[in-house]
Amino acid sequence: MNKVAQSPRRVARRLWRRSRPSVAQLRLWSGLVLFAFATTHLLNHALGLVSLEAMQAGQDLRLFITRSLIGTLVLCLAALVHMGLGIAHFVRLQTWRIGTRGVVQLLFGLMIPILLIRHVLGTRGAHELFGVTDNYTYALWAMWPGEGVRLALLVALVWIHGCIGIHMWLSPKPWYRRNLWAMNALAVLIPSLSYAGYVSAGRILQLRGGVSSPFNAAQYAEMQQNFLLGSYCYFAILAAAVAGWVLLQMGNKMGARIRVRYTFGPTISAARGLSVLEISQMNRIPHASVCGGRARCSTCRVRVLEGLDQLPPASLTELQVLRRVGAPANVRLACQLRPTADLTISTLLPANLDPGQSNGFDKYHWGIESEVTLLFCDLRGFTKMSEGRLSFDVVFVLNQFLGRMAEAIEDSGGFVDKFMGDGIMAIFGMETTPAEGARQAIAAARAMGGVLDSLNQSLHEELRVPLSMGIGIHSGPAILGRIGAAHRTEAVARLTALGETVNIASRLEQKTKDLSVQVAVSAYALALSGLEATEKTLPRTVDIRGLSQPLDIVVAARATSLPQPE
Repeated sequence: MNKVAQSPRRVARRLWRRSRPSVAQLRLWSGLVLFAFATTHLLNHALGLVSLEAMQAGQDLRLFITRSLIGTLVLCLAALVHMGLGIAHFVRLQTWRIGTRGVVQLLFGLMIPILLIRHVLGTRGAHELFGVTDNYTYALWAMWPGEGVRLALLVALVWIHGCIGIHMWLSPKPWYRRNLWAMNALAVLIPSLSYAGYVSAGRILQLRGGVSSPFNAAQYAEMQQNFLLGSYCYFAILAAAVAGWVLLQMGNKMGARIRVRYTFGPTISAARGLSVLEISQMNRIPHASVCGGRARCSTCRVRVLEGLDQLPPASLTELQVLRRVGAPANVRLACQLRPTADLTISTLLPANLDPGQSNGFDKYHWGIESEVTLLFCDLRGFTKMSEGRLSFDVVFVLNQFLGRMAEAIEDSGGFVDKFMGDGIMAIFGMETTPAEGARQAIAAARAMGGVLDSLNQSLHEELRVPLSMGIGIHSGPAILGRIGAAHRTEAVARLTALGETVNIASRLEQKTKDLSVQVAVSAYALALSGLEATEKTLPRTVDIRGLSQPLDIVVAARATSLPQPE
């Protein structure tokens, strides 16, 4: 009976453990709330380029949400959670080798309240304490022009801090990397237009004669005291955080230590309680971490070779990430794994090494992710053409086709990945920019079209029907690595590309047969190259197996009809 009575509580606890947000998720969600508030606030400022009335109309709409009971609770809770977790992250920080973006984001986050306290107390605080009408007329009276420098600095700190967080959250997603140019444009335009709107509105108000002070002498003095008190409180919190960080650093140096051995690398003695990622960063061991150690990606994962049974169990957040990538039981996230005993590990993905740190390291040994252009070419009707022919004749024709096509690819700057029977796969842009890689692939396709014409002329006596081919081209992120390098030398293990971009390029090559064209180029690859479609190329929208949305492409009956790069 007791077990029956306890079962609902056990079920409730189990459900809570499964659904409760992790620290990383709380930082992300609270940060997104604050970033959304900051973005709408800056866009509201930008309306000053139109008129003061437009600014006020935008503020009325925004305040209807943020000044409501629910909006106020959500905003205040997000601010407290995000600031508290940020300070806690600083206190637990074991090394400053967390990348330039990580250092800038952390320092800017700690500096934001210094300026934000004055801004909040001077606007909403004045409204709540003294009944001042919190509209843009009052805000401009308070901030123009004396607070201009502080406001610009506050906008820069908030915006850069938020943009780094958004970038680290979304950078693993292919759609984000494809549209990074648009995100960068917005990241520059929004704060620029915001500050321009503030300046424009301030000048308009000045031309209208300005506004008299809404405070009497006592109220103004109290406001100044509130500014000082708020600043002193935050500086006290910051000083306590610094003291806590110093004490933890001293404790780690005097505490128990463990040994972490890296396969193909050094053995490190480190303080117990550090994560494997922190151990790598503190000892300048290259270690991938796209999300900055927030358990939002799986790039830092390691394979545990020795000491697995002595490791602490994985948290729910870590388990979710590992399950998403189908990791086996001996794979853990380095950013979440805090070993309590000696262990031996091997990294599964490479870090982005600086040129001075490479020391002859083959960046393709473990694989890297890079935006490249893939080209697939297939000889049409080869099976039927080879029927009844001597094997020597079949090999001769195939070698002529593949050999000449490979030359065209390499002459255009591409890398021949592999020959697949009567087809060929090539990669462009591995050592150049993505745009240059896309241009090289289109140039290669044009050259291949000319090569096919010359082959049909020189081999017309050996061919029953002229040779024909299909070419598919697509650009995007792909994993480049040496498959089989764990069991063979790098000289033998062949470099190849993997991922969705490869599959799409291959399926575009197959689509050329259905569309009765010689070449199909994705619209993204063409746009990336900076080239414009010609009159002999036609836009199409096709369904690609594996994609939920149709893909825009450009097709040409002959590859030589593609635009010619300069």
